[in-house]
Amino acid sequence: MLMRQLTLIRHGMTAWNKTGQFQGHTDISLSVEGRKQARALAKYLAKATPTVDLVYSSPLMRAVETAKIVFPDFEIIQDGRLKELNFGVFEGFTQIENEAQSSWNHWYSDPFKRKAPEGESYEDLRLRAVDWMEGLPELERIVAVAHSGTIQMLLSHILGIEHPLWRKRFYLRHSSITRILFKDKDAIIERVNDARHLSTVQDDPFLD
Repeated sequence: MLMRQLTLIRHGMTAWNKTGQFQGHTDISLSVEGRKQARALAKYLAKATPTVDLVYSSPLMRAVETAKIVFPDFEIIQDGRLKELNFGVFEGFTQIENEAQSSWNHWYSDPFKRKAPEGESYEDLRLRAVDWMEGLPELERIVAVAHSGTIQMLLSHILGIEHPLWRKRFYLRHSSITRILFKDKDAIIERVNDARHLSTVQDDPFLD
């Protein structure tokens, strides 16, 4: 029976990651640092890249740019189900700024079940991300460049966590690698937040 690998890569850093602004569906390009991270990842994966069967990406610019830098010789298959959470009215603002909005506390108390105003819930995100994952072709090595929230929700699904809690999560650095192995009915999380291609942790904001 074929052992299949699904490698999930978080996009490189953006200016909004640096300032702590909620991005969601807002289409922000990579920063200079983000492109540097993507190039480092491309170098790290160079020997393994020829063995990849398909490369998917969220259609948001920060993910597509990362995918094109890391996998320049591949057709990048863009799929909207890989997008980050739509944070609605909270996008473009920092958490401190959002806390001043009247709608914040209601959403913040259960963002898995409650939709952000003019946005979506993490449950919505997980449903679309899992729908994407479960429809993948049975190929040996598939890669997807996506977002922290998307990867978090896929991991929570694999682990059977029914109601993920806000800010109780895996730590995923920008351009980090997370890998899931599938064999028969088994799903094994082989690695999370592999960022050995990044030389330091000094410029590593703990931000979405």
